Amino acid sequence: MSDLLKYKKLTDIEHVLLRPGMYVGSIKHRTDNLSVYEEGKFKTKSVTYNPAFLKIFDEIVSNAVDEHRRNPSKLNKIEVLINTDKGAILVKDNGGIVVDKHPVHDEWIPELIFSNLKAGSNFDDSEERLVAGTNGVGSTLTNIFSKVFRVKTCDGKKEFNQQFSDNMTSRKEAEVKKASRKSGYTEIAFIPDFDRFEMKTIDDSHMQMLRKRVIDLAACNPKLKVKFNKDDHTFKSFEEYCKLYVEDVVYEEGPRWKIGIASSNGSMQQVSFVNSVETSDGGTHVDYIANQIVSHLRALIKKKHKIDVRPQEIKNHIFLIIQADIVNPIFSSQTKEKLITEPKQFGSNFEFSKSAIKKIASSEIVERILDWAQQKAIAEEKKELRKLNKTLSKSKVLKLIDAKARSRRQDCSLAIFEGDS
Repeated sequence: MSDLLKYKKLTDIEHVLLRPGMYVGSIKHRTDNLSVYEEGKFKTKSVTYNPAFLKIFDEIVSNAVDEHRRNPSKLNKIEVLINTDKGAILVKDNGGIVVDKHPVHDEWIPELIFSNLKAGSNFDDSEERLVAGTNGVGSTLTNIFSKVFRVKTCDGKKEFNQQFSDNMTSRKEAEVKKASRKSGYTEIAFIPDFDRFEMKTIDDSHMQMLRKRVIDLAACNPKLKVKFNKDDHTFKSFEEYCKLYVEDVVYEEGPRWKIGIASSNGSMQQVSFVNSVETSDGGTHVDYIANQIVSHLRALIKKKHKIDVRPQEIKNHIFLIIQADIVNPIFSSQTKEKLITEPKQFGSNFEFSKSAIKKIASSEIVERILDWAQQKAIAEEKKELRKLNKTLSKSKVLKLIDAKARSRRQDCSLAIFEGDS
């Protein structure tokens, strides 16, 4: 009997809390060199953070952005407020979720969305979606990892208010009343279960990371007005965002693609997004753009400078900043760090214009590649010289014939050279 008890059946909530890595990523702190926003620019610094905590915030704010991408005229404002004293996070927008009961499940739509895993509006794969949501679990995960989670929304006809607590194991009855305003809105407020993230509150490092994420979302959606703790982070263009990383950037934009190209620090760098989702590990969209640049530059350098540079050696000198709108994107995991959609399924194509290629060809990127190639050639020469010296040191050197001895003068010769010899 005891052997049979090793088999367990968990509820959805129990499984999420027991295996958080499957759903929100690591709950362990990590330290990386990351870009943070300081004094109006992005600067790279060492940051200690909790990936899973950032993910549950991202699930909520990305929901609002997805609704903006579906209905940009309806939802065009998002505000994020963080109360570090209470450890509370509020995300509000001027959209609004329909307040009605589902005809099949007999559950209020807002309650259905925010308290059920695998519930949402992103399951019709015949529809071309350009949003972040894919699996219908995101916002519910935030509810599960929260001590308190409150949903308030208005569709212009009815207002909805409901509160959950203790990792979504407890909920109050939803309050529904006639709307007091004609315009819609949604407010999601939650207090994370900090113990599950080995945190006590939202420290300065996490505040920087939350602000960075909000700035990213604003840049990927220039028509969206975004505020973080009352600070306006709205962008006029994605190019403006690129210049927060590096001033000297070649920018090219096309349908569904926004791309900034600059020189890197000796290894390939990338900041990339798919439908506003940050793909920190890049993926097929980054490879798609990088390979085009490599193809153009490799041919140019070979023709003009007679140097055959390998593709990876060119990539090592490129810094890419990309926002791509991909139809029904497929990621390597629920945490969405890497896009794995094949280019033929992107839903669009991108090709650099001749003027953009010309700008890239005359940029610092090519100069750095040529400098590197020259240094490599010098290094190769030194290597060959060391090898030659090593060989000579082992060779037997014949003794010189004394030219002063009259009997041997006929065996001697004098060589005279001009210049370096």
